[in-house]
Amino acid sequence: MAVESVVRLRVDASGATRALNGVQQQTNKLQRSFGGLRTAIAATGITVIGTQAVRTSANFAKLNVRLKLLTKGSADFAKSQKIAADAQKAFGLSAVEALQGVTDITARLAPLGTSVEDIRTVFFGFNTAAKLAGSSAQESSNAFRQLAQALGSGRLAGDEFRSVSEQVPTILAPIAEELGVTIGQLKKLAADGKLTSDVVLRALGRVGNEGSGFLRQLLAN
Repeated sequence: MAVESVVRLRVDASGATRALNGVQQQTNKLQRSFGGLRTAIAATGITVIGTQAVRTSANFAKLNVRLKLLTKGSADFAKSQKIAADAQKAFGLSAVEALQGVTDITARLAPLGTSVEDIRTVFFGFNTAAKLAGSSAQESSNAFRQLAQALGSGRLAGDEFRSVSEQVPTILAPIAEELGVTIGQLKKLAADGKLTSDVVLRALGRVGNEGSGFLRQLLAN
């Protein structure tokens, strides 16, 4: 009986060992599979990041080419690039966002004879208003695009006025101050075509020149 028990114990132990070895082999296979999956995922991530970087670089290069064509010469081109670089630091914009904004406003204002210095003032004035309004990057971008179109057309009215006032409402205070009216009266004036490019440019110019303190004071009144 004792011999039989020992034999049976050895057989059971041997079976258990084989089972454990089988489990270990399956575990190793799973680890190798997951390791390969992690590598594949990592490689895919790197590919996506690389593709995005290439696209961003291409967009940045295209914007530089466009801006160079819009500016009168190398001196104005360099000044315009500096506006974008300074705005990037001042307002937390990406390099592409800043350059896109400067290029868009240059396309609208340069044909009107607006100087690079005045374009800088307008761009900084708008972004100061957007910053104080707490507008998101998307809202600021949309509103600035509408504003640029309005300035190019000669007046801020219609859908462009509505878009700008909804997404960057702080821009209304300096415009009202420039005209000597209340913010509530601006909608009617916009409909009447009274918010001309000159008015808006002067208003943004004051914000750009006098800074956020001036705009805060206007909003507090």
